[in-house]
Amino acid sequence: MRNLYMENSRLKVLVAAGIYPPDAGGPAMHAKKHYEEFPRFGIETALVALSYYRKYSQWIRHLFFLFALLSKALKTHVIYAHDAWGVGFPAWFVARITSNKFILRIGGDMAWERQADSNKTESSLNEWYREGFHKNNYFFYLTRFVLKRADLIIVSTSLLSDLYGNYYGVDPKKIKIIYNPISSIESVAISTEENIIFASRLVAYKNLNFVLKTLSNIFLSHPTLKFIIMGDGPEKQKLSDLAKNLNIQDQIIFKGIVSQAEVLEETKKCLFTLAPALTEFNPNYLLQGISLNKPFLISAENGLPFEVPINLTFNPKNEQDLRKRFLSLLDGNNYIAAQEAIKNLNFRMSWDDNLRQNAEIIKAFFHYNQ
Repeated sequence: MRNLYMENSRLKVLVAAGIYPPDAGGPAMHAKKHYEEFPRFGIETALVALSYYRKYSQWIRHLFFLFALLSKALKTHVIYAHDAWGVGFPAWFVARITSNKFILRIGGDMAWERQADSNKTESSLNEWYREGFHKNNYFFYLTRFVLKRADLIIVSTSLLSDLYGNYYGVDPKKIKIIYNPISSIESVAISTEENIIFASRLVAYKNLNFVLKTLSNIFLSHPTLKFIIMGDGPEKQKLSDLAKNLNIQDQIIFKGIVSQAEVLEETKKCLFTLAPALTEFNPNYLLQGISLNKPFLISAENGLPFEVPINLTFNPKNEQDLRKRFLSLLDGNNYIAAQEAIKNLNFRMSWDDNLRQNAEIIKAFFHYNQ
């Protein structure tokens, strides 16, 4: 099928999103920013989000999504898919029959995440691949099928760039790294609200059950401390039940799906952010906290684009290690020292920088391949 878009029109990109605000999390935020802000950089945009069809059963919503993509792709040049399989495969199929270029943005790895979500592995991402478990994994081959057919792949961390080059066999020339943004740091008074925050989907590999078990001991000596969980997902009920079983339900606050504005407000009030997944890629809410000079704790295996102070990392399988890091940040002097360390981080990337890099890469790629 021939792309019917006028040849002399401005470059138009169809943003194909898996989730979209009010859904929480980095992928939703990036899809929204790309859709709304690319016009500032000379790119017209259209949008289709799979989450719009969430009320339907799995195959029905994917069918609606496919037809919506097809309808809008007839008037675009590039499909920019924000997911490797659920969005990426239909986006590749539509791109192929409409002569659109096909670009992927990937912030994680479906093969490992599915295994971790099903409690079929306790290995980190790098451990899982080094041990060769991917060789017998169905989703690895599905993802590889789409990755190898993408015209260009954009990732948020060298952790993923290395993974897709080394294990998926993707040509490194097709992979571009655009780091998630950190805005300029603001001075924010230390909150009197003793809150730790998390903002992402509630899935098993995020490792929140491990956090709740660790906090059950911390709360005994810190009765005013609270853990604010923003987001929704299949693990929510299990986590709620675990909090009740541990008798900490009054200090675990489930906010559900919240707006990015509310995530920002909670970040301003919190003591620090927490990113506890077995492998963390480049979590947006943690970076937002950094922009507000909020300390953080993150799993040792992570894709942050700067050297993380060792006292802000922990082993996501060792409760004693995480407990030690919690107690350290709850000490006033250590907290101030952590803030000073954050001020000296050797990395800056604003949203404007991030969007400009995306736009420049897409435009350069498209015009080069005409």
